[in-house]
This record gives sequence, C-alpha cells and structure tokens, in this order.
Amino acid sequence: MNEADAAPADANHSRTPLISVITSTLNAATLLPFTIASLRAQTFRDFEWIVVDGASRDTTLDLLQDQEDLVTVLISEPDAGIYDAWNKACRHTSGEWLIFLGAGDELASADTLGNSAKLLQVTPRPTSFVYGRLELVSPDSRSLLEVFGAPWQEICRRWEIGRPALPPHGATFQRRSLFGESTPFDLRFPIAADSHFLLKHIRTGSPVFMLETVARTPRDGVSLRLDTALQVGREIAAINRDLGLVPPLRHKLLDIIRLIVIAAFSHLSPASAHRLADLTRRLAGKPPRWTVR
Repeated sequence: MNEADAAPADANHSRTPLISVITSTLNAATLLPFTIASLRAQTFRDFEWIVVDGASRDTTLDLLQDQEDLVTVLISEPDAGIYDAWNKACRHTSGEWLIFLGAGDELASADTLGNSAKLLQVTPRPTSFVYGRLELVSPDSRSLLEVFGAPWQEICRRWEIGRPALPPHGATFQRRSLFGESTPFDLRFPIAADSHFLLKHIRTGSPVFMLETVARTPRDGVSLRLDTALQVGREIAAINRDLGLVPPLRHKLLDIIRLIVIAAFSHLSPASAHRLADLTRRLAGKPPRWTVR
C-alpha cells in the first residue's frame, strides 16, 4: 500500500471537513486533469479528496503525487474494481457528506461545493441524501448530451432501466453515517453496486433536491456503454431480487425489449451500433448520445 496524507489546501481547512470527495483511478492520466482542475478551482475549501488507485501503470500516480496540496489521502494497490476502491476510500473519510467523482468527472462550476454546502449544513436528519443535476457530456469535445436529475416527488414512483428511478449518483451527497459497514458497496454487482446502495438506503428519509448542476461526467463511463448494457440489466435484476423489488409488468416488458434491441446492436461494429442507437433515440424523442464526439 502506498498512502500519502497531504497538507490541507489552506490554513483554514478544517480537520473534519464538511465534504469528502472520493475518486477511484486506474490508468486515468488522460482523464484526471479535468477532475483536478475542477477541484482546484473550488472557492469552498472545506473538503478533502480521497483517491484510491488500482496500481496504475501509466502516469496517473505521478499526476496525483504532483497534487499533494489537493489530495488528502492517496492509496495505490491492486483492487477488484471501482466499488472495491470506493469501499477502501470510505474507511479514510472524515467529512460529514460524501460525494463520488469518477476520473474525468468535473464539478460543474467553481461555486458548486460552496453552493451545495449551504444546503448540506442545514439539512436535518434523517435526510441522508442531497442531490442536484448531472450533465452527461461527450468524451472529446465535452459537448452537453443530456441532463439527469429531477425533484424527488417527480421520480419517486417512476421506474427506469429495470429499477426504481434514482438520483444521479455522481451528483449526490450522502451522509458518511450510511457507510458504517466494512463494504458498503456490494461487490456482487461490479457495475451497479451504486444503484444497490442507493435503493437500500434512500427511503430512510426523502432525498433533498437542489436546483444546482453538481457535476459533469463523460459518456464513456462503464455503466453507460452499449457493450455493458446487458450485464447492467442482469445486475439490476439481481438487485431487485436481493431487495424484494418487483417491477411493474409494463415496465418489465419495455425493458426486455430495450435489452433485446441493444443485444442486436452488439453484433454490429461500434460505429454502426452507435448510429443505430442514436436513430432509436431520435425516434423516441431523445437527443443523440453515441455519435457526438
């Protein structure tokens, strides 16, 4: 294990910060500069950044070690994937609220943590989730593709992608008290463990929605790709069984059709699959996602 405790970003940084930002990395040197720049730009400094790296072989570690005033804890060792890394990171947090940013994710503006903190500081228990909007952007030009996140009262009875609708995880602040288990993210679900965690805990108190775009995330995240959609579908079905959730029949049938169409796309070249997927989205009245670079 290689672990470094860096000095706080400034002299006013609290020993027990309000917010813990968690990031897992693996050969992410081309993506991390976006995340680093957005954290460094924050006007609110009462946060810590915990980074768990899966023994990268590129220049990821060099890049992180150059940010010793920004990175509070850095661990680099082999792991079993993103959720194993997150479980490790959670043991090192001291903030009251946790947010998970992927390598390449950005906070939406320099005031994002400051604006969020105003609400986090006055949110009473038992509320354990405060969330905003998440922008999905293209991987190269970072063009806006889609926006996720709506008030809880609008989505709490809705089903999507095989499970109850949820706040976008990358734009959700979660109380550290939820993470008391040694492995809060269940490694049985290598792609959808965040959905399992949210579904398990979110009804302990109605989540609070804020009119704030919290983060931007590139489209190529593992849970959003066409080539992982069938595995995500299998994991979601297993999560429903694990938590005793039963999808409405109509939604279940529509989701089966969606997965059959994606399975058909998987036999095509990536370029052809992306063109057809975006054609399907346009016919459904949705913006293109896959053909925008």
